[in-house]
Amino acid sequence: MKVTWIVLALILFSHLRWTSAAPGAGLHTWDRFSKLPYPGDKAFLYDTFPDKFMWAVGTAAYSVEGAWEKDGKGKSIWDTFTRGGTRVSRGDVGSDSYHNIKGDLRALQQLGVSHYRFSLSWPRIFSNGTKESYNEKGVEYYKSLIRGLKEIKVQPVVTLYHWDLPDSLQSLLGGWSNSVMVELFREYADFCFRTFGSDVKFWITIDNPFVVAWHGYGTGVVAPGIKNDSDLPFRVGHNLLK
Repeated sequence: MKVTWIVLALILFSHLRWTSAAPGAGLHTWDRFSKLPYPGDKAFLYDTFPDKFMWAVGTAAYSVEGAWEKDGKGKSIWDTFTRGGTRVSRGDVGSDSYHNIKGDLRALQQLGVSHYRFSLSWPRIFSNGTKESYNEKGVEYYKSLIRGLKEIKVQPVVTLYHWDLPDSLQSLLGGWSNSVMVELFREYADFCFRTFGSDVKFWITIDNPFVVAWHGYGTGVVAPGIKNDSDLPFRVGHNLLK
C-alpha cells in the first residue's frame, strides 16, 4: 500500500517534558504568529500551501489512550517497562483518550486539521498478541473513533504499530528478535485492514523501526529495555523489515 502523509507538529518546548495547562489554553498558540515580523507572520497561513496539503496532528496509543487494563486490553511492553527501576512516568491514564473521544474530536475541529494520525494498540485489539485473543471492546473503541473522524470530515491516518508490543509476545517469544513475529504481525495487520480498511485510506506499518531495533533491543532506552547484546538490534531490524 502506498502511504502518503504529512504530520504538522507544533513544538512548544525545546525539550520533551510532561506539561499541563488549563482547558482551552492551546487556542492562544496561533496568537504568537500574528505578532511576528514579515515574512514570519505568513509562515503558517493556509493559503500559502497547496490546496490538497494534508494538515495533520499525530499521537501514539500508549501516550494518549490510558485505560491500560480496561475492557479486556492486554499488557504491553511499555506497561512493563515503565514499572521497572526508578521510572515514575507511565501511560496508565495518558490523555484519557479512551474515555474522551468527543473531546479529542472537538480539539481536532478547533485546530482545523484535515488528517489525524493515530496508532492502534495491538494488545487492545488482540490482548495476548494473537488473533485467538480478539477483544471486541477494544475494536469498538477504534471503530467509534474512526466514525467520529469521518463525521467531522477528518481523514484517519492509522499506524499499525507504535512501539507497544503485547507483553506476552515479548515474554514468551522474545518479541521482535523472533522471526515468528513476521507471521503474527501479518495476521494482526490483515485483521486491521479488513476491519477498518473501508474507512481508512492511509496506513503506516511500523513507526520508526530504527528506534524499535536500536533503542528497544540495543541501548535499552525504550521498551522492552534490552541492552548489552551487540548483535540483537540487527536481528530485530531484519525481522522488522520482513
